[in-house]
Amino acid sequence: MRIFNDNGMMILPSSFMPELRESNKALVMKACYCPRGHNLVNDKVMFGEFEGILMRVRKGMHEGLLAVSPVYGDKSRISLGMRLDKGDVLILVCPECGVPMPIYDQCTCGGDIRALFTRPVPDFDNCVGICNRVGCHTAELRNGDKLLTYANLES
Repeated sequence: MRIFNDNGMMILPSSFMPELRESNKALVMKACYCPRGHNLVNDKVMFGEFEGILMRVRKGMHEGLLAVSPVYGDKSRISLGMRLDKGDVLILVCPECGVPMPIYDQCTCGGDIRALFTRPVPDFDNCVGICNRVGCHTAELRNGDKLLTYANLES
């Protein structure tokens, strides 16, 4: 197994990749935007053969980077520059402009579901929602008037 891609970027292993290769129902985010239209999908972090979603995160006085898998249903997350402990609540911001990701909904764990938009113009009808609490893997995808959960893909 290769550790680096052809551009010298590290390839992070993901437990979801074998399932992805065998399934025809996986969704991969090729673009994901902050409220100001900056694309968060970045070739600086790879999950298998896919570019990851990269955000800056803040916890109290500490700041670092968080990379999440672009494969919907894959719970892989990598933190860089700061320690994340289960239960921590993070502020998710754009690494380019620093604008916080807006709250889409309240999560059942008590955290916030933060919106990452699937189009350059912010629209809560077209977004990916992820929980900002470390250890909570709640995520949903909104496409128009349809709300998709990972369970929808399995049926």
